[in-house]
Amino acid sequence: MARVEATADEIEMDGDYTTVQGLSVTCKVCGHTVEVFGTSDASSRRAGVMLAETCPRGARNFYVVEEV
Repeated sequence: MARVEATADEIEMDGDYTTVQGLSVTCKVCGHTVEVFGTSDASSRRAGVMLAETCPRGARNFYVVEEV
């Protein structure tokens, strides 16, 4: 398991009835991107887990997400 950096950008996402703030997080190694609702530390940690679970290369990295 490698430690990999990821970048985060704040975005607006479509919720059920309105738009909500979210994060778009991208792996610096392969460019794979995931989107999560919320902009808190918990949201960025969730995005790191999602990157690990959905890596197109099958890598199980530990993602360190830059602060927004």
